[in-house]
Amino acid sequence: MEKSTSSLPRLTPAFWGWAAVDMIGVFILALGAAYLMEDRASILAGFPANRMQAWICLGVGIATVFVSAIKMLVEVLHSASSSGKAANDSKFS
Repeated sequence: MEKSTSSLPRLTPAFWGWAAVDMIGVFILALGAAYLMEDRASILAGFPANRMQAWICLGVGIATVFVSAIKMLVEVLHSASSSGKAANDSKFS
């Protein structure tokens, strides 16, 4: 009998870790954006306390989401390439 395999890449624990970091980044981004829209701390009482903290939250949130999205993409591509169907760097050297 032939073993059936899925064409979808396996999602590793590292992928799920980066997904958790991504959710934290979205929350930080939302904290900063909510303060800038309403000019008050509406999600967490007292944080951010001023516009500077809100802009920092916005920047850190965007950077965290960007980095974690790249890392998740790398994990998926690495998982897909280890299945043997895709070419990897070792085949070209």
